[in-house]
Amino acid sequence: ESVKSEKLFDHLKATMEGGKSPDLDESGSILTVKRKGRVSHYLFSVTPVSTGFGDLRGAALLLRDITKLKELDQMKSDFISTASHELRTPLTTIEMSVGLLMEKEYENLDEKGKELLNAAQEELARLKALTDDLLDLSRIESGKVLMNMEPVSASELIEKTAKIMQKQADERTIELETEADAALPPIKADANKITWVITNLVSNALRYTERGGHIKLLAKRSGNKIEITVADDGAGIPYEFQSKIFEKFVRVEGDNQPRGTGLGLAICREIVRAHGGTIWVESVPGKGSAFTFSLQAAENNERRKEI
Repeated sequence: ESVKSEKLFDHLKATMEGGKSPDLDESGSILTVKRKGRVSHYLFSVTPVSTGFGDLRGAALLLRDITKLKELDQMKSDFISTASHELRTPLTTIEMSVGLLMEKEYENLDEKGKELLNAAQEELARLKALTDDLLDLSRIESGKVLMNMEPVSASELIEKTAKIMQKQADERTIELETEADAALPPIKADANKITWVITNLVSNALRYTERGGHIKLLAKRSGNKIEITVADDGAGIPYEFQSKIFEKFVRVEGDNQPRGTGLGLAICREIVRAHGGTIWVESVPGKGSAFTFSLQAAENNERRKEI
């Protein structure tokens, strides 16, 4: 009654009727309350309360105030959006200048000059890639990226990704295989963006898997959802990084692999969230990692619409 939330009421009612906590994803477990011009955010959970004999006595609702965390995250997003836009113009000017030097003056330079110009071109490419990732992330977070949602086959998506990444796997003598449950229902998704997510996960797996290793792409049904997993037997992720691996600019330390921008997994998370899904990782250091995301099966979405 105090927050007038029908969503909370439905979760409490379902817990009382079913005797178990509701299955909530990350975005579905946040309550936003607007009161007297102020917006507050709460992370909530619903837990059944029963006697030692198994009789259900009630349900406990726990709300944790995460308003300051949400505001801090919004400040980070605003800064990223502003910085990435402001960097585009000077980077374009520098790119034109370096390109002109490479075309007109490269042969006239001594070896040291050529080395410096080549380094400038490489670093410029890295900065442009970082800026593009920042722009993509800010667009997704702000909801400005259009999603072409339609029923697509999860098994076809992993097969398509495997074909795209097969050459890179062959170059590193890594076995890349796919596995999908028979007769999987379609998922309602933007095929291109979900393919980007799977490709990014496979690319990370290739980076941290030794030659002769194995990477498997799996698609399976889990209740009313479809889970897509990219599993490898590579270096794994240290436990202290696993809880924050999907945050912006987080990169695993202590490896000898070439490092990216630290934004790939953050973008993956935002794309999956935009689809109403959840993404997580299971990893044992030294024994490999399995990145999994789940999306609603399209047939369930269609049933809800009909009802």
